[in-house]
Amino acid sequence: MTHLSRKLLTTVTCLLLASVTLVGCNLPAPQQPTPDLLATSAAQTVAVRLTQSAGQTPVPPSPTHEELPPLASATSPEPSSTPTITPTATPDEASCDRAEYVSDVTIADDTIFTPGATFTKVWRMRNVGTCTWTNSYALVFVDGEQMNGASMVPLTSDVAPNDTVDLSMELTAPSAQDTYRGNWQLRNDEDRLFGIGEDADESFWVQIVVIDDSDDLGLGEPTWRDTFTSSGYWYMVDTEDTRFEVKDGDLIMESINSGTYDQWGLSNRPKLTDFYLEITARTGDECSGLDRYGVLIRAPDSSQGYVYGFSCSGRYRIYKWDGENYTGLQEWTTTPHIQSGPNQTNRLGIWAEGDTFKLYANGKLLAEVSDSEFSEGRFGLFIGSSNTDNFKVFVEEAAYWVIGE
Repeated sequence: MTHLSRKLLTTVTCLLLASVTLVGCNLPAPQQPTPDLLATSAAQTVAVRLTQSAGQTPVPPSPTHEELPPLASATSPEPSSTPTITPTATPDEASCDRAEYVSDVTIADDTIFTPGATFTKVWRMRNVGTCTWTNSYALVFVDGEQMNGASMVPLTSDVAPNDTVDLSMELTAPSAQDTYRGNWQLRNDEDRLFGIGEDADESFWVQIVVIDDSDDLGLGEPTWRDTFTSSGYWYMVDTEDTRFEVKDGDLIMESINSGTYDQWGLSNRPKLTDFYLEITARTGDECSGLDRYGVLIRAPDSSQGYVYGFSCSGRYRIYKWDGENYTGLQEWTTTPHIQSGPNQTNRLGIWAEGDTFKLYANGKLLAEVSDSEFSEGRFGLFIGSSNTDNFKVFVEEAAYWVIGE
């Protein structure tokens, strides 16, 4: 669940005008509620029908700092083999050989790979024992999924106490879709294993998710497409923190102040049930961390729906917002398939069929999640900023394909 940010955005409503082009208007801003009054305030402010709404509502913000799941929380699948292991060191010997995990130089936990993809895992470790690690020491596989890695790789240089070293292993993603984890330790010059933790007997690991992204969507021409020659299909958000405008063939979303909630504007297209929705969007000159953008789907009204987005750090997530409560269906996860940083163009796609959602980035399947609360609704665009004032995203195209037609 995301943390509440420093302020709650104003819910903006407006009358649906009888004219062809629909625009938003502002109401006076309410006083800022305290966090313990959030549920009451939200319930009062979203009690409007969609036909009376400008299609914009605040939701809880993403964390304002980078958050990866702690390594200790990772889970391990059943080991694929049980090699013969030399016993770990006794307490006296452990004072000599002790390691400390510093960071993942490459391949964070739960990085997505296609079947058979090759990659290099690099751990940064510190020698926190009293003995120097020499080239008689080695990185060794312990248990879990070996991923075609070598069983043992000798160290190439000495590592004195308090020094750090980068340990590398060439690996291959398994062929079946699943989550895989391989556990590794170090071996000293007397063939004793040691690792991290209080007793220097715990493994460090690599954990990946394998997804077959070779799905041929076979979509053909979209049911509907907008290249933003006008704003006629969209409600234009205009608040003190967020602004939408259509200009020069783009729908430009701007998050004016950093540290704000996600805010969206709905399309005035009819409600959809089963469909594939895709947008093509380009980040502006400043874009970092959990600055984010994406789509809202199956919104039964302007205050609810499923929210799928990309971050400027190359992560994706999807959550459900029911008007008061946040439910994470896929928390922020890193993928190499999202172009991260400023001035990058990405295609964000989501396939919704029944209670299953398939998440895509640039045509690559990232993950599948399930939820059954909202079966149909309208769609929209959202933006939120954690780090950057005047964070902009330029939506170049939006399209959907109705499934079953």
